[in-house]
Amino acid sequence: MRLTFNIATLKFRLTVVVIGLVLLATSVLTFVSLYLAERQMRDVIGSQQVALLSSAAAYIDADLESRQSLLKTLREELGRSGGHPAGGLQAFLEAHASLRDEFFNVLVFDSTGTMLANMNDRRTNNTVNFGQRAYFTETVAAREGVISKPFKSALSGKPVILITEPLYDEQGKLIFMLGGAIDLQRPRFFGQLDVLGSGATGYLFMLTSAGTIIHHPAKERILQRVQDEAGGAVASTMAALDGVEGWVEGPTKRGVRALITYKRLRKTDWILGAVYPVDEAFTPLIRMRPTALLASVAVAALAGLAGWLAILRLLRPLGALRGHVAGIVDGSAGIDVFNVRGRDEFGELSRAFYTLSQQRRQAELKLEAQARTDILTGIDNRRMFEETFAAALGRAARGNTAIALAYLDIDHFKTINDTYGHKAGDEVLVEFARRLRAAVRSTDSVARLAGDEFVAIFEGLRDDVEPTMLAKKILDMARTPFQAAGASLQVSTSVGIAVGRGNAGGAGDYLALADEALYAAKQAGRNRYAMRRLGAASKGAPRTTRPLTATDNA
Repeated sequence: MRLTFNIATLKFRLTVVVIGLVLLATSVLTFVSLYLAERQMRDVIGSQQVALLSSAAAYIDADLESRQSLLKTLREELGRSGGHPAGGLQAFLEAHASLRDEFFNVLVFDSTGTMLANMNDRRTNNTVNFGQRAYFTETVAAREGVISKPFKSALSGKPVILITEPLYDEQGKLIFMLGGAIDLQRPRFFGQLDVLGSGATGYLFMLTSAGTIIHHPAKERILQRVQDEAGGAVASTMAALDGVEGWVEGPTKRGVRALITYKRLRKTDWILGAVYPVDEAFTPLIRMRPTALLASVAVAALAGLAGWLAILRLLRPLGALRGHVAGIVDGSAGIDVFNVRGRDEFGELSRAFYTLSQQRRQAELKLEAQARTDILTGIDNRRMFEETFAAALGRAARGNTAIALAYLDIDHFKTINDTYGHKAGDEVLVEFARRLRAAVRSTDSVARLAGDEFVAIFEGLRDDVEPTMLAKKILDMARTPFQAAGASLQVSTSVGIAVGRGNAGGAGDYLALADEALYAAKQAGRNRYAMRRLGAASKGAPRTTRPLTATDNA
């Protein structure tokens, strides 16, 4: 039997009208749903970019603090020599070859700004004066180290920033000023941040609050002011220079539509930015559009109510995805809601959200861990120590309990480095940190401040004997020889302990007193501990200490 269709029948016309309405409705519904999902996805990605940039900013702050600490250690070593190190200033710098790992150049200026020594070219010593440079005058005015604005080095012609540390004599007169130069184009400084760029074409950049570019994939733009470039700065950048933080969708300098995020650093006036092109950020949605339209046409061809029911069924996963995105935005759901088993386009998109969210969370956790953990030894770093010690002092003050801070370093550690090499020195530091962790109580905290300097926090002390016992355990843990560079090394340590009760003093008091005690232990012959007690003082009264106690490791 041959089937024929009469176009004049109501049945045919109604069928055509229903199919047309279904086609229109499904097409409109598909576009609206994708638009809403894209808006929600934009908010999620924007929030993730802010979290990623905050973690990256924390990493840079920690990196700058680490370099400042390194310069402070160098300044203290120079200060202990009375400003006249053996072999002279140039030999003093060259003896610290590890500084090249952190700085492009390290310089020493006299009180007038004349460069007396530097690690890159000794021929320029005593030939140039930088007394009028902003970083020199700012350091003199502040009487403490500063992080300079970016500038072009007169010695190398490279774009750099300079971290300074002044050295004063007992009368408060400036003797020398140390400067650590960081090459802004050197991969060691920003290389670890480049891998955090979102997608294949996303990237991170950095500029000062005055608009000077510090870091950018286009190297020729470094040290240029965005306001002075052709076309000026884009609106989002101008808003960031005025203090706005967060993310915004807008055009880049090249006219590419992108999610642009800004975050200010804590240590300096720098602004960290991230660019994530919109086309790349929404690739799963863009790829899904043609497939969704074809599906709506196929469903419309079936016509009528069956088509509507099929469309509604097909859109259920998208509705669920929209709900998941909304839950992520308002905080009522975690990223696990995106980890679905669906094999259709919505399942792929949801799993893409899940993968992207996991990568952002892992990057954030990694940067957070790096900001608080010493990379070499795996124990707490200076930043984590400061947070832990502040909390411990708060608990001691509230409970009026005893607390002690042990400040220790490895005796003659420089000799180990010079004799066996820095790799052997690193092996000693790692093993020393492991033994120190094992020597103290499980409730105690240990950290590495810089170089071979370590600290330990003892809380809840029951009597005055307990810190002495802990100090002896620390000394004893070094008795067993250390294995490094294929050799058996006999290593010892000196320990300075500051003990106090309740609100006897602040973190600075304990650190200063522990450093005093450490110095006394070294003066007494090393391989021993010394202890001072911080006496409770009324508000406004000077801090008092009890007499020094020193014991060797016989």
